[in-house]
Amino acid sequence: MKNGIKITPAGEVEVIDFSKPDELSVLQTAVGGWVQAIDLSNILSLWVNEEGKMIRLEHNPIAQVFWDMSFGQETDYIVGTVVLTGTPDADGETQGLSDEHIQVLKEFIEAAAGKVLETVK
Repeated sequence: MKNGIKITPAGEVEVIDFSKPDELSVLQTAVGGWVQAIDLSNILSLWVNEEGKMIRLEHNPIAQVFWDMSFGQETDYIVGTVVLTGTPDADGETQGLSDEHIQVLKEFIEAAAGKVLETVK
């Protein structure tokens, strides 16, 4: 089983299994189109809809927090539903997140959601 975390623009969080044989299909369905993977660190990748800005998907403030932490603020604008996974292994295969990583990320997402909501008020 290969698990990732799906995050919608509304802040809904879901653990998804993107195991083979349909790995690409699962990721494309999750983000609603063609996928683009961006490595945020040496252990975490962010999957986004490659055409998200062109088709005017809604801003994803939680995903934006992950982007800003990795690349700095105002370097890009993250839209649409995203998926967090592990980074590729030496063979280029995308790794799933461990149960421990999922728990830590869920706690971070919950805290980040609270901060995002505070700034909107």
